[in-house]
Amino acid sequence: MDPESDYCLDEDDSERSDGVAQPDETVLSPRESSKGKFSSLEKPGSDRTVVETDDDKDDDSERVTVKRPANGAPAHRPFKRQRGIVNTDYLDMLNMDIDDAAQRVCLDDEVNLPSAQIGLTRWSSLEKQQLFEAISRLGRHDVSGIANRVRSKSLIEIQQYIGFLHEACNVKRKADRRSILVRAEFPAAVEMSQACCHAQDEIADAISLRQEQRETLREETIWGPNWDVTLAVAAKLSAAEADQPPPFSQLFTLRRWLMLSERIFMNSSIPSSNWNYVDDVRPSVRATAFEDFHSLTVSITRRLVQATLFISMSRIRAKRELVVSTRSVVTRKDVEAAIASLGMSVDSRDWWRKSARRLRLAVCEEPLDRDADADDEPMTYDEVEAALREGEARGVDADPPASTAIPDGGADSVQDSDSDSDGGSNGDSTAEDDEPGKEEEFDIDCEAREILHYAAADLRDVASTRQALRRRIATERQQEEQADQCDRYASYQAETKMWKVLQRNPPAERATVYHARPLKRSILHVESIYPVRNEWTSQVDYCGEWETMDENGRA
Repeated sequence: MDPESDYCLDEDDSERSDGVAQPDETVLSPRESSKGKFSSLEKPGSDRTVVETDDDKDDDSERVTVKRPANGAPAHRPFKRQRGIVNTDYLDMLNMDIDDAAQRVCLDDEVNLPSAQIGLTRWSSLEKQQLFEAISRLGRHDVSGIANRVRSKSLIEIQQYIGFLHEACNVKRKADRRSILVRAEFPAAVEMSQACCHAQDEIADAISLRQEQRETLREETIWGPNWDVTLAVAAKLSAAEADQPPPFSQLFTLRRWLMLSERIFMNSSIPSSNWNYVDDVRPSVRATAFEDFHSLTVSITRRLVQATLFISMSRIRAKRELVVSTRSVVTRKDVEAAIASLGMSVDSRDWWRKSARRLRLAVCEEPLDRDADADDEPMTYDEVEAALREGEARGVDADPPASTAIPDGGADSVQDSDSDSDGGSNGDSTAEDDEPGKEEEFDIDCEAREILHYAAADLRDVASTRQALRRRIATERQQEEQADQCDRYASYQAETKMWKVLQRNPPAERATVYHARPLKRSILHVESIYPVRNEWTSQVDYCGEWETMDENGRA
């Protein structure tokens, strides 16, 4: 998007301003939003939709119903995007984040690392920033992943630099027992308040709607009136009256694709993921998205056919050396072997079986009288998956269950048990909550006893050892509290900066967070009493694969 453009809206768009913005909306990048438009539509008169389990026949006996979360279309759609004036500062920040995500690196302008030469390798300032950014995200043991992010250095060069840094840290620890960095100096993710998130959603809605308007003009230029495939457009493209139907209309049943969006993918029991609570336009798919799906289908099919022919020809060639009369026939096992070689699944039954749980659908068994207004309780996800599994078992090629089902109740029962246990623990609380000092001492004593009895059983449980251990535990707790204070202040600063970008004033009830006190450093830490073996890699020797095999070549 062009930040210099005027993003003020026309008055004819004011009719779309009902509802309030919510934080559940997401801003799509231009590439994502061009794949398809998923609008919403007014809910039909029935409060449930029927999902056909047979792709080829409209058999009424093989149906389940997905119940609507409400009996009628909501007059107020709280998740509808709101139009407004685009904030160019927020747009610039969004474009920077998109660039960072595309390049898979977030470079800090305030950090200026000097170039250096390690051995025979020259490291520029940009390469060093990319290296440290990759290490912070992947860890120092994922050398191949770090090399993929740096790109300009080989695995050996990166491993050499990491070894150089590790050796320098060891030298520093021998000269000074204090830690190079305390916990408060490690940056943590900042947190934004709910009010700030709502304000960002309103600005994001204005950007996404403006972006969608430009993409609509581009799509209309390419596809004409058929750029947005609705049920009416799908019927016209699939009919024989179309002069030059696009290739995807001859391969796909467009009506079923649209019904999948309306009844499955955008029909969640969660209002923010249900199209009825977002807009009053029925879901549709852009023609560009269908074209991409068509290209993907053709590409995968071509690749699968090539792999199948290669495997079948290799099998036939090897078998003809023993049996000359072997026929040149592609078998089913050849296709299955080709699918396995490409890393593809044999079928998608397990994926569809778990779609109700994944998409949070409210599924009900269809009553005998479809005109009756029966308010059935939704089936549990275990019951839905069991019913679909039984339907597959009646088929010829029914596949076995891919995984063990969760006991009846699923995640809800686990959540209930967790809440019960939490409630029990809260009920056992005593007057110790009113005495934080004694509670802190009690926690320190418990942690010290745990270390002496389990983590460091070889230490003598004497008064001097317990006292030294308690001092170190108390010091680490103080450092944790210090780090929490620094994190709260960093979040406060980041949110203040965000309010300035949004050109809005923060809420009056927002509490002020002051800068933390000067950082306290200490040489007291629990690891000084007993080794916890954090550097486990220094005690592990690499063993080649050939060294683990016996004389017969078996591991």
